[in-house]
Amino acid sequence: MAASKPQPSTPSAPTKLPQLPSHARVQKRPLLHPPIVPPYKNRDSPKVVYVSSRQPFMATVKRVRKLLHEIDKRATQSALSQKQKQRGDPIVAAAHASIDKSDAPEEVVVKATGKAIEKAMSLALFFQQQEDCRVTLRTGTVDAIDDIVEQPLAKRQMADDEEELPETRARRVSLLEIVVTLR
Repeated sequence: MAASKPQPSTPSAPTKLPQLPSHARVQKRPLLHPPIVPPYKNRDSPKVVYVSSRQPFMATVKRVRKLLHEIDKRATQSALSQKQKQRGDPIVAAAHASIDKSDAPEEVVVKATGKAIEKAMSLALFFQQQEDCRVTLRTGTVDAIDDIVEQPLAKRQMADDEEELPETRARRVSLLEIVVTLR
C-alpha cells in the first residue's frame, strides 16, 4: 500500500489577487467605520476608540479612561435615581432592580487593524493589569477597498490592445477588538 500525501484543502485557502502591470499602482482608501459617538451619549450607543500605529500610547489610555469614567458616572447616577424610586411602591422598585441586573455592563471597545494590532495588544495588557478593569479580546476581519491608479506617463506609452484595469480591488484586513469594562 503506497503512502499518500495529505491533500491541502483548497476551498479554505484564500485566493491571491492578480498581479498589476508595471504602469499601475494601488492606492489604499481609509477603512470605513461609523462616526465616533460623544462620551456623554446614552448607554445604547457604542463607545469605540480606533487605534493607529502612530498614536501615542498614553493618549489612548487617557481616552479609554475618560470613557470608563463617564460610564461609571452614569451608573452612579442611575443607582441614585433607583434609590429615590424605592421610596414609593416596593413592587415597582423590585421590577426596576431586576431590569437593571439583567443588563450587561457598559463597555469601551478599542479597535485596531494591521500594524496597529501590536499597540492594541499592549493596551490590552495595560488594562488587564489594572484592578478595576476587565478585558476581553475578539478577533475578526474587515473588508477594505483599494483604488487602482494608472500612472499618467505610462498610460500614453502603452498599447491599446492590453486589457483594461479594474478601478477598485477588495482585500481582507485583520481586526482586533479589545473590550474594556469596569468590574
